[in-house]
Amino acid sequence: MFRVLTMVYMAFFILACSKDNEKSKENCDVNTVCTQNYVTIGVTIEDTSSVKIVLDSYKVIDITTKEDLTIPYSKEEFENYRDSGYYPIFSDAYRVQYQNSKVTISFIGYISDNEVVSEEFIVGADCCHVSLFSGNTKIVLD
Repeated sequence: MFRVLTMVYMAFFILACSKDNEKSKENCDVNTVCTQNYVTIGVTIEDTSSVKIVLDSYKVIDITTKEDLTIPYSKEEFENYRDSGYYPIFSDAYRVQYQNSKVTISFIGYISDNEVVSEEFIVGADCCHVSLFSGNTKIVLD
């Protein structure tokens, strides 16, 4: 029962941030209600047999400004990305910079210094969190 009530409560807050509330999103005033979740958008990469592809490195670039948006990571964190097959590409760390806007970013993955994947995404942020507007977060390579 608690789960159902929690889901209803969360649905209420998600709906409260709909397009009907666009003006309060733009203002981002003190009455804006945000969740405490830290949102990270990431991609998984696999082959046609659903075997994860392990990258040696990757980068994320803002297509317009050419700024490197790769989320900083330690060696241990990158090993976790490789083990899980999940690579973060955009997070709430960029919420303020991209607030109330959309941007096209490029995810580029490398194996042995060779580019093996390049995908574009449209992302952005409101007053609370980043969002994915376009792009497939499950990348399948031949």
